Amino acid sequence: MLIPLLHRRRKAVAEAMKTVKSGTASVAETKRVYGFRLVVAGLMWASIYLLSRGLLELQLPGQSVRVLVALMPVPFFLWFLWRWMEGVARIDELERRIELEALAFAFPICVVLLMTLGLLEIAVPLNPDDWSYRDVWAMMPALYYAGLWRARRRYQ
Repeated sequence: MLIPLLHRRRKAVAEAMKTVKSGTASVAETKRVYGFRLVVAGLMWASIYLLSRGLLELQLPGQSVRVLVALMPVPFFLWFLWRWMEGVARIDELERRIELEALAFAFPICVVLLMTLGLLEIAVPLNPDDWSYRDVWAMMPALYYAGLWRARRRYQ
């Protein structure tokens, strides 16, 4: 009587372990693919952005050409965001929660930063070479990664 019960229990544990291993493998595969695609899209966007900034430093003739060059990185950034959202749709719930906490940390701090910058611009003249919106936006990904680090530390 005891032997069949133990056998069934051992079989159930083996099935559960098989499911856990396949789930872990699929999560690892999703992270690998999500990470590679996101890195490719991010590198494409960053390189086009830097190209656009370099071209805008040159005095290109014609305002319409300058506007086209300024808008050149936008489709690549939208592609990057699309890849990111695809990846978020594929990850497990804990990773989604970590992503959400990272954004919930970064977004309000970015709003405070931009609000403070806007009010300081009204109060005193700020040097546009040091404190312009074209430079401050780069702090936003840094805040996101700080939030990501904070959330990962909390959950793991």
